[in-house]
Amino acid sequence: MLFLAGCNFRCPYCHNPELLQAGDRADNIAWDDLVAYLAEKAGWIDGVSITGGEPTIHNDLPLLCHRLREVGMLVKLDSNGSRPGMLEHIISEGLVDFLAMDLKTSLARYAEVVRRPVDPEAIKRSIAAIIGSGREHEFRCTVVPGLVGLDDLESMAKVAEGAQVLVLQQFRSDNTLDPGYRGAKGYPEETLLEWADKLSAIIPTKARGLVSANRD
Repeated sequence: MLFLAGCNFRCPYCHNPELLQAGDRADNIAWDDLVAYLAEKAGWIDGVSITGGEPTIHNDLPLLCHRLREVGMLVKLDSNGSRPGMLEHIISEGLVDFLAMDLKTSLARYAEVVRRPVDPEAIKRSIAAIIGSGREHEFRCTVVPGLVGLDDLESMAKVAEGAQVLVLQQFRSDNTLDPGYRGAKGYPEETLLEWADKLSAIIPTKARGLVSANRD
């Protein structure tokens, strides 16, 4: 996994708050060092997952994807869908093999959850681009009590109808951007499994991050 620092959202439950600010960091990795590492692991590593932060805020993301392809890597991209133009460019250039997009909540509540102005049409455009890409993909939602309920999930599922899969991710509260969410409890696993079953009538849905025997 390759983490790119910087994000244009401020979700209070973010579990990588140290990555929200872009800029010079002591733990930055030089491209040559990354290539050397991938060469050393040849035969063991055949793909790189680009995540963040939010990768699409970086204008040189296509170059990174291209260079990873040049060294023989498959490329998976994680995104919050806020920059559909970047996603469309990467898809059209054939620079990605797998796309994963986070759906935060129902479109009507997006700004409440991400704590930034957001264009719902941009989110819908990204969803449509991914579904129509022909690439393997998934949409996923971290199901946070108070921010995401069944009504929100049903609304999201309808917008993403036609997608390959929707993943309900269990909320973990050990490290969050907003201290008020640390230690908070997620929904019971039985609830997530029940909701996944109901949502599957709209889009194939599964739960992830469960500790029970019924986990993904």
